[in-house]
Amino acid sequence: MSASARSSAKISRRSLLDLTHDEARSFLLTPESYCKLDLPPYIAFGDLINGIQEVLHGKRLADLRQSDPRDHDDVNYTILQNKDGRFAWRPYQLIHPALYVALVHAITEEANWQLICERFRQFAVNQQIRCLSLPVVSLSEQKDKAEQVSQWWHAVEQGSIEMVLDYGYLIETDITDCYGALYTHSIAWALHTKVEAKQRRRDQSLIGNVIDGYIQDMRHGQTNGIPQGSVLMDLVARWCSVSPTSSCLSNSGRRKFWIFGYCAIATITEYL
Repeated sequence: MSASARSSAKISRRSLLDLTHDEARSFLLTPESYCKLDLPPYIAFGDLINGIQEVLHGKRLADLRQSDPRDHDDVNYTILQNKDGRFAWRPYQLIHPALYVALVHAITEEANWQLICERFRQFAVNQQIRCLSLPVVSLSEQKDKAEQVSQWWHAVEQGSIEMVLDYGYLIETDITDCYGALYTHSIAWALHTKVEAKQRRRDQSLIGNVIDGYIQDMRHGQTNGIPQGSVLMDLVARWCSVSPTSSCLSNSGRRKFWIFGYCAIATITEYL
């Protein structure tokens, strides 16, 4: 297909980062974004999420809870899914819906959402780094997951073939247990820089600290790992992964080379 034909083709998807804060909130609060697992149709989360939204409207979750979620180790529900038909098992988690909705509300406040989108634009300035696995929103009759797979196929599979003309080697790496290995404090480092985040580590006006706190609430107060299984956590994993890598390479005097999204190839396989 020629470049002119591709440009005139109907756009079938948008990046999550192209949405307004209201659009992003609506998308992240859909049942399909809350849980990406293929569950039986009689297991539905729409009414539950909508009900919690009504309860939390204009309120803080901290003012409604009777105990600290960090005091409990079973706040989320874990589902083990086999990755390769053999011995690789991936722990997906259904985040406690009250914590999930409250976190989405915090992230999609207008100022916070603008900050997150701006940080991704800053990461993208370094053309040596391509994050090709950002969540997408379907504009076609296809489901969001189908458009995500299509995005991966075009950007990674086809893109790597095109780059054969310019580069002599392809190195594939994998981050073992990527989501489980992420350090929650690095969320604030990625959004606000490590220096500022450390200086204001208890400042709840920083959305990075707020996200860090909610994830610790979900994981018995642990600072290692984020729950896997929702579009929201996919987004968090992307900015944590791209930010430090971008900084490392941008300060390097070495010859330029390409990396397909610091976590893109390693984490995009979850869609397949």
